[in-house]
Formats: sequence, C-alpha cells, structure tokens
Amino acid sequence: MSFSKTLSRHYKIISLLQNKPRSYKEINDELANHQDAKEDLRVSQRTFQRDIQDIEQIHQIAIASDKSRNVYYIKESAEDEYKKRLRENYDVINAIRMSKGMGQSLYFEQRKALGTQHMADLLKAIQNRKEVKFKYQKFWDASLTNRIVKPIALKESKNRWYLIAKDTKDTIIKNFSLDRISELQLTNQRFTSVEYNIHEAFENSFGIINGTNDKVSRIILAFKIDQGRYIKSLPLHHSQKLISQNDNEIRFEYQLKPTFDFILDLQQKTGQIVE
Repeated sequence: MSFSKTLSRHYKIISLLQNKPRSYKEINDELANHQDAKEDLRVSQRTFQRDIQDIEQIHQIAIASDKSRNVYYIKESAEDEYKKRLRENYDVINAIRMSKGMGQSLYFEQRKALGTQHMADLLKAIQNRKEVKFKYQKFWDASLTNRIVKPIALKESKNRWYLIAKDTKDTIIKNFSLDRISELQLTNQRFTSVEYNIHEAFENSFGIINGTNDKVSRIILAFKIDQGRYIKSLPLHHSQKLISQNDNEIRFEYQLKPTFDFILDLQQKTGQIVE
C-alpha cells in the first residue's frame, strides 16, 4: 500500500472524528466514499488499529475507544496546546487539498509572508544551544542591522511569530519578528543555558511586549452589546473573565500589564481612543 494512500486515510479518519465519535463501521463506510481518493480506502479492523497508533505517532493526535458505545473519539487534553494547534493546522491543510479544482472555493487573505521558513533552523539552534546570526530589518526606519543572538524560544502573537533571544551585543533579551529576519545562519558557537522562563515572562503580558516595569493591574472594560459579543467570542487576553451582562452592556475583567500594544489593540477593535 502506498504511503500517499495511507496518509489520505489518516486525514480522513482525523476529519471524521473531529466532528463526532464514530464506530469502526461508520468510519469504514465513509472511507469507501472518500472524494479525494482514486481508490477505496476501506481497511480491516487490524489495519485500522495500526492506523490509530500511526496517527498518534505521526500526527500527534490520540484516538481512544469508548467500548460502552462502541465508538472511537479524539482525546482532548487541556495541557497539550501544541496538539490543538496541530489539529487546527491539519484542518487548514486538508481544506486546501480538498479545494483543488474547485475554483475560488478558498479565498486567502493577502498578507506578507510570516517568516516561518526560519522556524526549523531556529528550533534546531535552540535545541543545540547554538548562536545564530542574521540581518534584521527594523520596524520604524526599515534599516538593516547585523545581529548575533542566543535563541531562547519562539512565540506567536497576532498571527506573527517572534524569536525570543539574548542579543550578544548588549546581553539584553529581545523579540525579533521572523518576517523581518533574512540571511539566517547557525553558527558553531555554543552557549550555556539562558535563565529565562518564557511562560512567566508573558503570563501577564499582552502580545509581544514584556519586560516592562508596569505592574499587573485589574482592568475592567465595558462594551456595548454588539462589541461585547465580539470580544466574548474572541477574548482580548487569556485572563478575560465575564463579570456582568445586561441589555445595554457587557463587562469583562482582565489581569495584565496595560502595555502600549494592549491599548492599541483595544482602540482598533472598538474604534475609541483609550487614555
């Protein structure tokens, strides 16, 4: 059996179980009607069990069985955020695959590349504690500077990825947007572990700005009903907590540092000037 056929079957099994738990028979019946495949994807019970093991190993998605209902389901884990992201990315990839030959069924946002081509090399450098050098385009004046840094971690913020690293020039930990990095190179210069806990550093921060002297504040924001429903569906921060709601307004509470990027994001979402 070809690897492409096996992979197509994996994709279909994941997609089916994303929607709801299903029995082996229900899954197999759907595999027989897979629109993307040129051949029948149905498998034996033994092969299906092997598929479950391979899906967890290859795709990092765990599938369990509920013997009382005779169904299979995807195991949820609040601890494994990266697994949820893998599933989300799988959904996008699968949608792109399905849309081939369907005209304008998917309409992509026109945006600048995110610099994700650097991620593999940066993760390798982080794992092996090797310094990296690159050219960096500043945001404000668009000038290019040469940087040599000790990479610590990668962080996502507002659909962009950033490198958190210690600059060897001034030993300050800084954030570098991947889309403004060019000519990235891994060096042979190793460094000792940098004492920096990214989870603690950004726990009460908004977006990518951290390391400020601002104290964590209890912030209460009131929104008109329409705005409040939007904020409720897309929280401004992970600490967002609904505290009251009536026919006129919705109020939320936050625990964070009121940094510039938080204020700017709030103004963009509400169209109001925040002081």
